[in-house]
Amino acid sequence: MQSTSSTTAAPSTQRRRFRPKWWAALLAIVFAAITIRLGNWQGERATYKQSQQAQLEAAVNGAPISPQQLFSANEPGTTLRYRKISLSGSFADTAPFFVDNRIHDGKAGYALLQVLRSSVDGAAPRNVLVDRGWVLAPAEHAKLPQVQTPVGEIRIDAQVNLPPSRNPGTVTNANVGNRLNYVQIDELSKQMGLKLEPYILEQIGGPGFTGAARAAPGANFEKNIAYQVQWYAFAALAVIIFFVLSFRKQDAT
Repeated sequence: MQSTSSTTAAPSTQRRRFRPKWWAALLAIVFAAITIRLGNWQGERATYKQSQQAQLEAAVNGAPISPQQLFSANEPGTTLRYRKISLSGSFADTAPFFVDNRIHDGKAGYALLQVLRSSVDGAAPRNVLVDRGWVLAPAEHAKLPQVQTPVGEIRIDAQVNLPPSRNPGTVTNANVGNRLNYVQIDELSKQMGLKLEPYILEQIGGPGFTGAARAAPGANFEKNIAYQVQWYAFAALAVIIFFVLSFRKQDAT
């Protein structure tokens, strides 16, 4: 009896090897770089807000500053921000300004701004922009509120601050008279023909104060930290996906 022999081919084995495509590597690098930069930016915002919170807490717990300290400081709007002060002077006889779109207790109104002229130790008067507080808007938007201005020498309690930053897309102040859409010190100086100090005083007491208290500024840096972690996670995920998809099957020799 003749025997027959049969041969069976050995099954081929496949291994995964790292074989990245150049365009995939470029895409992963670009995406990771963008998301890391966004994460760094959120971290910078968180650091800034933390410093502002620390400055606010120090100002609240610190002693009030004197007018001499205010007028002699370099960049007082920054170095003395949130510090309390009692300042004597008289409101200028110019018409006040009304900053639009200010909401208080769910009601539309304005922030009331007026120039206070103050002199210390016989020096030339300083023109300081004072935020006297919030006033209710009339039913007709075309009309501005009627307010009373204290006459003569007065003494106010206030805190040092900088005007809020102008939001992108905010309507310009040109040709709006005494109704403002934002506060920009240099613009108002030119409009009034006065040299204004580069900060504002937010009045918290004394003659002329409207009585509407302001909420303390909130740092809310936790949100920025959460966004920072999120952007870093996106960058890490892009790198992981790139490496996983770059390992492809290849027959072993």
